[in-house]
Amino acid sequence: MRITSLLALGAVLTLSACSGAGVVTDPGPETPPETPEATYPAYETFDATGLDAEPPTSTTIIHDVPAGVMAGRVRVPGGSGGVAPPPQEPTAQQVEGFRVQVFSSANRDTAERVRGEAVTWWEGAQSAPGAPRTMETVVTYLQPYYRVRMGAFASRQEAEAALALVRQQYPEAFLVPDLVTVMR
Repeated sequence: MRITSLLALGAVLTLSACSGAGVVTDPGPETPPETPEATYPAYETFDATGLDAEPPTSTTIIHDVPAGVMAGRVRVPGGSGGVAPPPQEPTAQQVEGFRVQVFSSANRDTAERVRGEAVTWWEGAQSAPGAPRTMETVVTYLQPYYRVRMGAFASRQEAEAALALVRQQYPEAFLVPDLVTVMR
């Protein structure tokens, strides 16, 4: 009995709290706010017909560039005549490039065996016309597979040329994007 009385009291308090004690009035039909008359800034009514629109006929450019440079004659200090110094040695750079994937396996020993076979095949095939000068062969692990990949190419065009050669030995080979180190 006591629980029932408490539940009834709670229900009455909840319902009475939801109803407001104030009077509800109807504001009537809504009228849109008045819009002010459109005004235009002074620059929109500007009339340019009275102005001279032609650029000046002669312009003098003042600069501090030597006349020899302006004429295309440059002397390189320490060089012979106008010849530039010899280019610097190429340096290794990591770039987003491509590799040719030839094999994939969950077994590391199998992947290493296929890598050895690929290296042996490449030693005989590198003299083929259009073959890249070097073609490193690596085994990479990306869970759950060991992947045998060949080459390190900065451009897709180089990688596709190598892919055509590699497919002679590995017909299922394909290109994969990879972070590669190239000499530039």
